[in-house]
Amino acid sequence: MKRLVAIIFTIALAHVAQAADAPRKVKMTIPVVAHSMTPVYLAEARGFFKEEGLDVDVTSTGGGGPDIRALIAGDVEFSFTTGDQVIIAHQEGKPLVMVMSGLNKVFINWAMNKDAAKAKGITETTPLTEKLKALKGLIVGVTNPAALTAHLAHFVIRKAGFVPQQDVQVIPIGAGPTWLAAVENRKVDVALTAPPVPETAISRGHAIMFINNAKGEDPSMSEFLMENLVARPETLKKDPDLVRRMVRALVKANKWALGSSPEQVADALKPTFAKTEPAIHLDGVRAVLSTLSPDGRTTEKSVQATQEVLDVAGLLKKKVAYSDIVSNEFLPK
Repeated sequence: MKRLVAIIFTIALAHVAQAADAPRKVKMTIPVVAHSMTPVYLAEARGFFKEEGLDVDVTSTGGGGPDIRALIAGDVEFSFTTGDQVIIAHQEGKPLVMVMSGLNKVFINWAMNKDAAKAKGITETTPLTEKLKALKGLIVGVTNPAALTAHLAHFVIRKAGFVPQQDVQVIPIGAGPTWLAAVENRKVDVALTAPPVPETAISRGHAIMFINNAKGEDPSMSEFLMENLVARPETLKKDPDLVRRMVRALVKANKWALGSSPEQVADALKPTFAKTEPAIHLDGVRAVLSTLSPDGRTTEKSVQATQEVLDVAGLLKKKVAYSDIVSNEFLPK
């Protein structure tokens, strides 16, 4: 009898140990499948989530907006998304906190349909001020009405002296394949999203580069809340260990990328971008490397710059305090 009890006890202990060793399942949303999500893809591909004992289920929502709403609703624990979403949620009484900066520069490019460019006399080397003047009367495609692409479109249109929907029409066209179809079939004249999608339309011969933010063509935006790990305040309070593990995994991903060659990073990301032309993929990797945050710290300058974009776009009701939407306390010491 004693031997039987010992066996049962041993089996029970084994089950407990196995459960303790099992990776913790975590849900996270991202707005699009693009090179701007490089820290997330590398954390998975290089095993940094696994090292932290995490099994992260990543869902792309086909544009910004639904990703952050899923976080607010409590459907996911985290979102890796743009900081403008956090500022707008805060002014709507839905507090969220950015706990890690993944990309700290604007990484959204504009492509113009080739026929539209010809009609407007625009080339890739046309000065930016003349390109912006050419927007009058055109249709601009954004991924989602609540996405950063929409906010940047309104910012640029107003900066050019025009009124959105009056002088320049802005419409949603989705992400990835639907974005490409809209530009290539001239459902829109010009559109914006993260690489490598605009570059794909250009490589197919349907478009030209209109604004290359990845190469700093628009100097008005230097630091920016481009992609950030975002959580609800209650998650930070109730489960700080989980937050630290997520942050560590993503910071490890950025450090690995910044210490590797573009070719090594491109190779690690290959499973995600298997359908992207290798040369475009490598160019996208080279471009994104210059935007990765080396330490994950979110700066006051990036918060101010993002709020200025929303202000010019007519979307900022009241400036939000840095300390209300940012916490760097979960970063590795």
